[in-house]
Amino acid sequence: MVHLADVSDMGGLISSMWFKRGWTLQELLAPRNMLFFTQDWTLYRDSSSNHKEDSAILGELEQATGITSRHLSGFNPGVDDARSRLQWASMRSTTRPEDIAYSLLGVFGLHIPVLYGESAENALGRLLGEVISKSGDTSILDWVGQSSAFHSCFPATITPYQTLPLPLPDITSPPSTLRIRKLFFLRSARKMHQALSNLPLAKFINFRLILPCIVHRIKAMILTRVDTSTATHVHQIHAVGLAPIDIALSERLENTAKRVPYVLIRPWHPNLLHPVVDTDDAWTHQWFTRLEQPFSALLLMELPHNEYRRVASFCPIIACPTDSAGVLKGEVNTLTIV
Repeated sequence: MVHLADVSDMGGLISSMWFKRGWTLQELLAPRNMLFFTQDWTLYRDSSSNHKEDSAILGELEQATGITSRHLSGFNPGVDDARSRLQWASMRSTTRPEDIAYSLLGVFGLHIPVLYGESAENALGRLLGEVISKSGDTSILDWVGQSSAFHSCFPATITPYQTLPLPLPDITSPPSTLRIRKLFFLRSARKMHQALSNLPLAKFINFRLILPCIVHRIKAMILTRVDTSTATHVHQIHAVGLAPIDIALSERLENTAKRVPYVLIRPWHPNLLHPVVDTDDAWTHQWFTRLEQPFSALLLMELPHNEYRRVASFCPIIACPTDSAGVLKGEVNTLTIV
């Protein structure tokens, strides 16, 4: 039973503050049976014995929360589809800033120490570290904004997750006509497939993100514009195997005397990989076609001791491979990011 103290009519459910509070997210998701009551304890719409089975009210709840009716009526805690779960909480707030992370422990089915008094950045960072260690889900690294002081690959707040990441292209059906590729390409593609198959899942250990990825080394970068009013530096980036790309940053990238100490990477997860049979050229073409599509990239700066730091951007970094040969120029690797 949910009492919506700020709802006095039959059309005000969507605007209720109950849907903007952090802790009420798990209160909404957990029950299989739920009834909403208005300010004077009148049953909302008075049309059902369970509002989670009322299609009209489920539609209102979807509009108010951004959560699909499938999750609203049959939610299960877990770390699968972590990016969506973070999005559900991204427009909510809590009285104690650190509670925005603690309120998600039940949603993810996780256990981390609750340390009231720590910063909200630390609480969120510890939660995200646990999520990625349990799932290997690299989609939670797809955000735009300020980096956290806890770790460069995590955002300073949960609000950047309001924006959905770039969707993967739908290529589940084999193409009707396959482009003819040379034998050396198929061999190189299968070699890359094998290297990707051997990558571990992403892990967060001792404040370090161990991230499997495809690395595109930056060979040149040009500062094209500086906006002093917003302290924005726009760089044109030229990376091996990728088309030139403009990136807006809060800092100016610097070259060293010997080489450019930056890379663009494609974070990797096994769900991006199609199975390939040595004799099955169709499957080789299909999974490789996915790699040829634009993807959300991370910009990293190389540090001493073979470690990296993420350079946060003001806009999504959408990288485009030049062609099949450009994809093959990427280096399959596992990097340590601090």
